[in-house]
Amino acid sequence: MTCETLLEDYLQDAFEIVSAWDLPDDELPDAVNAQARLMAGIPLDHMPLAPCTNPYLTLQF
Repeated sequence: MTCETLLEDYLQDAFEIVSAWDLPDDELPDAVNAQARLMAGIPLDHMPLAPCTNPYLTLQF
């Protein structure tokens, strides 16, 4: 299973959680990706964002 597949399973729930935190718009994508990684059981320092090349993982607002 690739990191894209694993994170896609958690992005919607991570967005719902993080959107309640009242973060500035420029911090929201990183926070959502970090939350999705935590929910997937991937340590934040285990894998940089660069190997995840799926364009849908990059949140744009």
